[in-house]
Amino acid sequence: MQVLPAIIPRNKDQLEEEIRRVAGFANLIQIDISDGIFTPYKTWPYNGNNTDYFEQLKKQEIGWPRWEDVDVEVHLMVKYPEQVVQDWINSGVSGVVAHIEATEDFQKVIDICKENMVSIGIAIKPSTDISKLTAFAEQVDFIQVMGNDLLGKHGVELEEEAISKIKNLRELYPQSIIAIDIGVSLETKDELVSAGANKLISGGAILESANPEEVWSELSS
Repeated sequence: MQVLPAIIPRNKDQLEEEIRRVAGFANLIQIDISDGIFTPYKTWPYNGNNTDYFEQLKKQEIGWPRWEDVDVEVHLMVKYPEQVVQDWINSGVSGVVAHIEATEDFQKVIDICKENMVSIGIAIKPSTDISKLTAFAEQVDFIQVMGNDLLGKHGVELEEEAISKIKNLRELYPQSIIAIDIGVSLETKDELVSAGANKLISGGAILESANPEEVWSELSS
């Protein structure tokens, strides 16, 4: 079981602080990036905060916070991810997640990631037809089911439809890594794992806890 803390960055300071909070125990984190087009919300750098910081990362003038201790997987909740994925790869991430609903050319996203030797995950909303994954499911490193159609914020409830999707995907792709993001908590963990999830991505449950490491450990066990 792999458990990743999820961070929604508003600005450089908050990003650095939340990475610092989890870097002592997690060796991989997922950072949620929203452009305000594919999702209703804008995060850094699309919200205009600290855009110079992203430029420095892209040019590899600096590294991600605590890069010696923790790897970054970036979750691109953006329209046309094929147009920006190279910039994020250049920033030094080890993995990318992009949405099947956000592009008509997901193959290009896969190809760019593979050329650059970073992992690639394909994300799908609960309401999206599972058949949209067919051409790509066995090319990607993992499938990421979203727990709710409302993307880009912590504290959103897990939809029953997402659990059904995990079960269906586990039947279709028994060897695949199937991740779940949104609604992952100590209360939902057992049901998600029973459904077939073997990668848990949790934002609020970990980061809003008084003891993030303890929650991460319980989710991991």
